[in-house]
Amino acid sequence: MTAFLIFIVLPVALIVLSLYIRPAKRDPQAGDVLGASLAAGGMFGGHGLSPDERSIPEETEPVRFNLD
Repeated sequence: MTAFLIFIVLPVALIVLSLYIRPAKRDPQAGDVLGASLAAGGMFGGHGLSPDERSIPEETEPVRFNLD
């Protein structure tokens, strides 16, 4: 009976529940494209700062050393 509940009923219930879950509203501020501050504010509380106006990509090129 326990195996039936864990492997049949629980997955079916989660799938049905997932059909009713809707994503949160996107953050209207232009600097937060993915809504990260909205998610972080929900988990940790807001900090009151506005997001960056322009994203600056990190430098991801490998560092070259001259080993002569």
